[in-house]
Amino acid sequence: MQNTETNTASEPTQTPKKSFMQGNMPLIIGGVILCAGSTLLGYTVGHRQGLTAVGFDADAEQLVEVVKQQKATLANLNKSLNATVQERDVAVSNSNDLTEALNKSDAAKAQGDVMSAIYREVLKQRGGLSLMIQNIAVKPLPENAYEYQLDLIQVSPKRATGSVEIRLISGTEVLTVPLEDANYNFSDYERLTGRWTMPKGFNPQFIEVRLNGATPVIKRFSWSRGKPVDSSAAFAAEVPQAEANSQ
Repeated sequence: MQNTETNTASEPTQTPKKSFMQGNMPLIIGGVILCAGSTLLGYTVGHRQGLTAVGFDADAEQLVEVVKQQKATLANLNKSLNATVQERDVAVSNSNDLTEALNKSDAAKAQGDVMSAIYREVLKQRGGLSLMIQNIAVKPLPENAYEYQLDLIQVSPKRATGSVEIRLISGTEVLTVPLEDANYNFSDYERLTGRWTMPKGFNPQFIEVRLNGATPVIKRFSWSRGKPVDSSAAFAAEVPQAEANSQ
């Protein structure tokens, strides 16, 4: 019994030993995670910085291109502005010249009206001027149409009143021209105008004007005409005229 107890007491107590890896496993895992996180963070930051630099270069190139386009547009606008200013200056100069010419023309017309009034008064005092046909003009138009222009004049204290008749004569044939307004009523001067269509095949030799009033007037002119115009003009003055010659 004693030997048994002695042997039992002399045996040392054995404790389990843990390895270094097992004891420091949490620290190792934390270090690995920290290293991996640092690496990932550095890559992410560097990648973003690289993308930022590339994006900045692209934006800079685009900005340079926009500036070039704006410069070209500005240059074109400057050219257009200069041309517009020059055209404006020319227009203003022409307008000033036209205004000056118009003022001179108005002054000359006013002076002419005054002189004409004086001459009319002198003529009236000396007996005046009886009713007469001052001029007749015939102008060919397209489609066998013609335009007449009849100028009448009289200087008298009384007004000239009556009616007009225009005849076309070819041998024994007589054609009366239909007039838009066959009446006249004026003091010193009046111009009657109108148009008619010539019958096909009728070639007049004379044109005769009859003034039916207090003192009848009959005057015959030889018929002559120029070449017909290609198109009708906006104003009668633009149509080439063929004046009838007095016989």
